[in-house]
Amino acid sequence: MVIIVSDKGALVTSNAGMRLIAQQTLLNRGDFERLRGFVTESYAAAALEARSAEARLADLQAALAQSGRLRIYQVLAVDKHRVIALMQGQRDQAFYLTELAVEEDYPHRITEFSHNPLEA
Repeated sequence: MVIIVSDKGALVTSNAGMRLIAQQTLLNRGDFERLRGFVTESYAAAALEARSAEARLADLQAALAQSGRLRIYQVLAVDKHRVIALMQGQRDQAFYLTELAVEEDYPHRITEFSHNPLEA
């Protein structure tokens, strides 16, 4: 069941939401060593086979360089294992659609992550 919400607090009730918060917090702080460990440990093996941890880290760093720190502008949809959020860049004020999904079973590793700019 997907619940449409605008409350950022809903993220803490979701395994996917908590993963998004953790990843974004490390990225916004510029703590790339901890972020590297997070990606390595928190992404599912299939996701890392599709795109390596180093490539994912480079993508996240490029997003930070382009937009500055990202903040959650609005949570569009959330359930226990998937979150869709509208994020806004600090530097460019642009909006980005971010989706994250996790496995149903503990430790809820990330199976999907996408972060795409919205067209003007």
